[in-house]
Amino acid sequence: MKSSIKFLVIITSITFCYAQSPERIITAGSAITETVCALGDCDKIIASDKTSLYPVAIQNLPSIGYRSGINAEGILSLKPTMVIVEKGYVEASVLDLLSNTPVKLIIVDRKLNVEDTKKMIRQIATTLGKVTAGTKLINRIENEFAEIKLLLQKKSITPSVLCIYNRGTATISAAGSETFAEILKYAGAENAFNDIEGYKPLNTEALIKANPDFLLMVSSGLESLGGIEGVSKLPGILLTTAGKKKQIVAVESLKLTNFGPRLGEAVREVVLQIHPELVAK
Repeated sequence: MKSSIKFLVIITSITFCYAQSPERIITAGSAITETVCALGDCDKIIASDKTSLYPVAIQNLPSIGYRSGINAEGILSLKPTMVIVEKGYVEASVLDLLSNTPVKLIIVDRKLNVEDTKKMIRQIATTLGKVTAGTKLINRIENEFAEIKLLLQKKSITPSVLCIYNRGTATISAAGSETFAEILKYAGAENAFNDIEGYKPLNTEALIKANPDFLLMVSSGLESLGGIEGVSKLPGILLTTAGKKKQIVAVESLKLTNFGPRLGEAVREVVLQIHPELVAK
């Protein structure tokens, strides 16, 4: 009788373990994807969206598409157990459909600032059962910002910076509030176009009037225009301090724009490029 009971317990245990299938995560939003990976669960991501290009291994996974092109059917066909999305990135109708399925749906609502970056990390870390890893990641970011604050105490000026976002020459926009230009608040600089919200087409007259000391771009955008020389050929650029002094700088696209786990790294890169007086000789 004891042998039979022992055998039953073993079988029950095996059945239970088999039922607990590994987490299958789909992410939508580059900062979401980077955060899951930074917390140590990159191997659980089975698919992501087209903006999720870092870490590079993510690019080998199936893509669920981009913004309005993302649909519930495509997501569910991949049999995820969890979907983590940034609020406003996936259409509400898609989220409504997902919420009526057994899939665990996590919606991250955030703004582009350091406190919301930390809040995002806490939310995802709690969801994934990675609270300790989340705390370590937040501590790292806080330490990075503490170092940046000390560094900026030695700056001699507060430069005016125009943040440009472009895709080749077809679309060239100035970045205002609620964009990656928010990074300037942490970099000891002012936005040359601080009176606009979102992205607006770059206007030559307004550019010359603003007369920025520096231009800050995403690296892929700078490359698509032919580097510093190519940007200098844009109308009005050579009539600004930034153009005359060739003070056109760039940071890797996702690092600069998504306010994710690498935010401290991005701010430091910007600081050292727009405050040359802080760079050790």
